[in-house]
Amino acid sequence: MLRLLGLCLALPLFAGSQEEAQSWGDTAEQIGLRVPRQLRLLQRLKTKPLMTEFSVKSTIISRYAFTTVSCRMLNRASEDQDIEFQMQIPAAAFITNFTMIVGDNVYQGEITEKEKKSRDRINEKRNTTTDNNEEKGTDTFRASLVIPSKDKAAFFLSYEELLQRRLGKYEHVISVRPQQLAGRLTVDVNILERSGLTSLEVLPLLNSRQKGSGKGEDDSGPPPSTVINKNETFANIVFKPSVVQQAKIAQNGILGDFIIRYDVKREQSIGDIQVLNGYFVHYFAPKDLPPLPKNVVFVLDISASMVGAKLRQTREALVTILHDLRPQDRFNIIGFSNRIKVWKDRLIPVTPENVRDGKLYIFHLSPTGGTDINGALQTAIRLLNDYVTHNDIEDRSVSLVVFLTDGKPTFGETSTPKILSNTKEATQGQICIFTVGIGNDVDYKLLEKLSLENCGLTRRVREEENAGAQLIGFYDEIRTPLLSDIHIDYPPALVEHATKTLFPNYFNGSEIVIAGKLVDRKLDQLHVEVTASNSKKFLILKTDVPVEPQKVGNDITGSPRPKGDGEEDSNHIERLWSYLTVKELLSSWLQSNNRQEKEQLRQKAQALAMSYRFLTPFTSMRLRKPDLHTDTLDDPRGMSAVTGPATVVQSLLGTGMQPEPSLKKPHDPRIKISKTSVDGDPHFVVDFPSNKLTVCFNIDGEPGDILRLVSDHMDSGVTVNGELIGAPAPPNGHKKQRTYFRTITILINKPQRSYLEITPNRVILDGGDRLVLPCNQSVVVGSWGLEVSVSANANITVTIQSTIAFVILIHLYKKPAPFQRNHLGFYISNSKGLSRNCHGLLGQFLNQEAKLTEESTAYSRNHTVNPLHPQAGGGTSETVLKVKGHHVPVVWKQRKIYNGEEQIDCWFAKNNAAKLIDGDYKDYLAAHPFDTETTLGMSRRSETGSRKDGSP
Repeated sequence: MLRLLGLCLALPLFAGSQEEAQSWGDTAEQIGLRVPRQLRLLQRLKTKPLMTEFSVKSTIISRYAFTTVSCRMLNRASEDQDIEFQMQIPAAAFITNFTMIVGDNVYQGEITEKEKKSRDRINEKRNTTTDNNEEKGTDTFRASLVIPSKDKAAFFLSYEELLQRRLGKYEHVISVRPQQLAGRLTVDVNILERSGLTSLEVLPLLNSRQKGSGKGEDDSGPPPSTVINKNETFANIVFKPSVVQQAKIAQNGILGDFIIRYDVKREQSIGDIQVLNGYFVHYFAPKDLPPLPKNVVFVLDISASMVGAKLRQTREALVTILHDLRPQDRFNIIGFSNRIKVWKDRLIPVTPENVRDGKLYIFHLSPTGGTDINGALQTAIRLLNDYVTHNDIEDRSVSLVVFLTDGKPTFGETSTPKILSNTKEATQGQICIFTVGIGNDVDYKLLEKLSLENCGLTRRVREEENAGAQLIGFYDEIRTPLLSDIHIDYPPALVEHATKTLFPNYFNGSEIVIAGKLVDRKLDQLHVEVTASNSKKFLILKTDVPVEPQKVGNDITGSPRPKGDGEEDSNHIERLWSYLTVKELLSSWLQSNNRQEKEQLRQKAQALAMSYRFLTPFTSMRLRKPDLHTDTLDDPRGMSAVTGPATVVQSLLGTGMQPEPSLKKPHDPRIKISKTSVDGDPHFVVDFPSNKLTVCFNIDGEPGDILRLVSDHMDSGVTVNGELIGAPAPPNGHKKQRTYFRTITILINKPQRSYLEITPNRVILDGGDRLVLPCNQSVVVGSWGLEVSVSANANITVTIQSTIAFVILIHLYKKPAPFQRNHLGFYISNSKGLSRNCHGLLGQFLNQEAKLTEESTAYSRNHTVNPLHPQAGGGTSETVLKVKGHHVPVVWKQRKIYNGEEQIDCWFAKNNAAKLIDGDYKDYLAAHPFDTETTLGMSRRSETGSRKDGSP
């Protein structure tokens, strides 16, 4: 039985990641019928569903964050049990995917249209506290199910969000509250900012206000076990506490919020404009401008419900704010209950005397009566309008209302639509209203609409939080207006579907973001013009931004979101555009009072959310029931079902790879593949099919050597290395020792980095999260263009974007002789996706031409030798192979491949292939299993184009 809770939340998503747990736990102890009560309690504790893994993977690209949460549970009990997965996610995020795996059944989430009749109920739920774990600025996603005895379950939740800049920093918050100590807990965050990173910091865990949570021993810096690696444009942050470290923070598993703050380098001009595949984003955050004067009225609720800590904290916060006002600002103070108490009849300048008198007035306000929200707002707006109308203001200024309340309208005008219309009519778009709602009884929807309709922002302060601290933090965001009346224009003939381009104000430390589509993808440059008011002058910025060549389908985010058959893959800028557009449509729908207009906005928002798979108030999520046969499960989201053990591999935030329509069955162990290979001790074979020619050679390495087999890191992004293991030579043999490949490592760097480590016993797939596959069970795992297929104790096939395929044969011995070792053979079955610049012991011969000639030792005459008849090269001549400009003496030989099942004819190059390969043996030694550095390929790269077939 499955139950989904919290899916009514309008939240975002991305792709899933997970790792095979090494152990799902021990079986529960069987206890007799007569046991003491303490032991029965111990039994219940032991059989509580065990969380074997809790991991969060985030990738932030140009402020746009893709986050995936993975959780694995094991029911150790002898009976079925209820388990619940819950995750707090940022309120601004959109959920994009949710998947559950129960045993071998995969339940895939699907975004569907929501019926109109349930929309209002859903919206209401979004703003209701449904769980005491809900925190400021977050929503809680929950899903529960019944898991069978001794079985396991896994949950994968993905969401997306655009990080907002506040007080000069972007803040990425990850909730780490697994509700119990996790066997393996990991938070892994990658940040990629093209313009450059500055001031990266990881804060101490922000503790939950729940009981049982606590701080670690050292709260002066990042949480224990946090590792930070960064360069100018990239940062990787990993938080991986052990169970002991988790227990020191909070024994109940509620560790708190893992918070990363950073900023980016920016120009002081028109901002940062990025373009990818026909979409653009414009980040505008000017600095070093003189601040605009503020006309501000502070409106404080002093009704009876504010008595106690709330009023005391807000008084203290307002006193702090008054001291922060600048000499050019004007201010006033209103206290309201069922009566409106105005400090002064007009706005007054900021002087030490006026600030002192304002402080005294605030402390003399006493709580009593009801709540006249409409009357207080009308009075504040009238004060601001009167000041602007009756004063010859030389400097341009910004008029603000900072409105704070803890309740609902109970006196005067109490109708929400009427209050909203009265306020909008009074402000005339010239006054911005910033609202703060305190406690659980506040009419947050009213405050939200007041701010939305009047160019402001809103914040919610929970009952248990410090209202004063929240108010000061909120005010800090708006304390320094730098620009007003901002217009950002692009040529209409070149840009379409741009998000909002008119902004009433820009406050220091924030950021304006616009995204849109380019009409012409081949555009060389984009003209941008920004106009705004700054104090005494009118600011105009103009520039032509160069547009880099478009790379269709090269999505560095790897966001696995196909838009439909025949359409292109999306990229992070396109998804950012869709995110902003949906947000603006939802905001417009919320503000609109016209039924027909609201319906049009609803349809547009719903269509776009469906296209990009966003969970919004107008879409819903349903779990698709698993098919009867998991190996044919349709997988449009990049999650592949498996045969054998229940495993799943994340999209690894991969690239714009196309999803496979269904999973293939594991390869037949006896399948015949390309001859190009290295196997045995180790024997290399290179096939030149167009020349009907096969070449072979040996490499006598040392145990522990790591050989470069395929090096195409700069082009296709693929590198294959092999590590040798030693064994004694057979008796009476000509060799002193044998060497075999015990490990094959494959690094896939494009479009998203992932690692494969293959041994005769297991396969480790690591794309940020680690997946371990045993080689004694047949299994297929796939993830958006990367597929790993294990045929039990026979072979492993690795397919990359359907254009590159490697087969690794597994050689196992039940009773090995002293000179035998379990080892691997490496075969290249598809090399279409590898470039002409590919190198390595095998890779250098791919896409090359070769031919044989017979060179006479007496007359130096050359003529072609038929490779099918090696006898033709007899007499006083020697057979020479010409390939890549090399002249290599070769002899005819027979060699067995495919685990000895097939014998082939080949031309053998002696002496460790000294004249055949570029450089010598030592040039192919790697420093470590995933080493990609090579110099040989660079010379070949420079020669590409001047030589087509390798001939002189």
